[in-house]
Amino acid sequence: MKVCFALAVGALLILAAPIPASAVEAPLQDPAQEARAQALAREIRCVVCENEPVALSSAEIAVDMRKAIRARVAAGDSDDQVRRFFAERYGEFVLLRPRVGLDTLALWGAPLVLLLLGGWGLYLASRQRISAVAAPSDIDDAAALAALQEFDTSRKPD
Repeated sequence: MKVCFALAVGALLILAAPIPASAVEAPLQDPAQEARAQALAREIRCVVCENEPVALSSAEIAVDMRKAIRARVAAGDSDDQVRRFFAERYGEFVLLRPRVGLDTLALWGAPLVLLLLGGWGLYLASRQRISAVAAPSDIDDAAALAALQEFDTSRKPD
């Protein structure tokens, strides 16, 4: 009885989570093309998953993207053409290593420039504060000297 129950539960578990037919992908006939397709799948980001390449994603769109990669490689597209196809379709975000351009340089360079400007501003402010403390005005010096002399003469020797 226990054996029949265990078999029934096992069969239900297997039937409850079938592998979709679209998840099983046929590799390309040429091993070099298949290796290129797999390398490209590791460089292209899944548009549904967060920061996950399509090679590791199980989302339906990732399966479609892997199929599109294989189709374009089989059609003779170069790696750059495949990357450009996906970048035009989904935007630069889809590439895990986006191209370097003025927009990406500004994106990466702006925080560095702001950090340097802030450091320069702090340096100037600290120099200004030090010079204000180190060089009091002549009027303050004269008043302090007069007060000191007055204090010194008002003391009587014992």
